[in-house]
Amino acid sequence: MATTVRVCNGHVEEWTNGARKRIFGSNIVAANTDGTLVAAVTASGHVEEWVNGARKRVYSANAVGVQVTGGVVAVQLRNGRTEEWVNGARKRVY
Repeated sequence: MATTVRVCNGHVEEWTNGARKRIFGSNIVAANTDGTLVAAVTASGHVEEWVNGARKRVYSANAVGVQVTGGVVAVQLRNGRTEEWVNGARKRVY
């Protein structure tokens, strides 16, 4: 099944096979998914992880963008650096 997300009016919309499955979050500016995990950047610069519509954890600061691949969350920061997070723990910064 193909799962995609998009940000609409500050909320994350999760779509599966072309049908909207759920809406969650608030003050969201960017979001990405790997099909299971949804990572979203809030207006305050924090990253929120969501699984099945339930918020799992919040971390990082000064985030502007996010990418998710195989459970690894890559967070782009305002200063141009990138942080990699796995299961809520920061693994590296480059």
